[in-house]
Amino acid sequence: MVKRLFIFGTFVVCLFLGNSNGAFAQTDSLYSSHFQTVSNTIDSLIAFSIEEEIDSLIAFSKEFIGLKYRYGNNTPEGFDCSGFTSYVFAQFGYPLGRSSSDQYKNGVSVTKEEMKAGDLVFFQERNRDGTYRINHVGIIISTDTENLTFRFIHSSTSHGVMVDNSTTEYYQKRFCGIRRIIGN
Repeated sequence: MVKRLFIFGTFVVCLFLGNSNGAFAQTDSLYSSHFQTVSNTIDSLIAFSIEEEIDSLIAFSKEFIGLKYRYGNNTPEGFDCSGFTSYVFAQFGYPLGRSSSDQYKNGVSVTKEEMKAGDLVFFQERNRDGTYRINHVGIIISTDTENLTFRFIHSSTSHGVMVDNSTTEYYQKRFCGIRRIIGN
């Protein structure tokens, strides 16, 4: 968030200083050309900033590999799956819902073709009445968009925080969707 405010401030300063006397450009074409150049620069800075933030988020999440699963917990003493994702994203200024089904309402939906590292991935299970419910969430850490597969970090009930692959039969059958939180 701070990086985005800095970039916006830089954008405003560039617009103001676009003319030597500090006034806005007098002609529409000069203003339009200057605005487009600044706009392209800002877009590049934001994209770089988002990638940097996602890399930091993934590196941070990996610090918890091996930590035991703790049902209902969202602290470094132990995490359940949604406690893990909510804790990691909160450290970067992105509050998420507490449960995996609540987190599925955050961000925007993306397809496997659009998925990127840093997206949340969701899994579901079938209830006795035949309906489905979201019951698991993780963070995508790498993608293979050619094969539409990914690796993700999550807190598993049996192994705690670990990295898994979407090609694992268990997760292939239960895949539900992907949500983008950062850069949506």
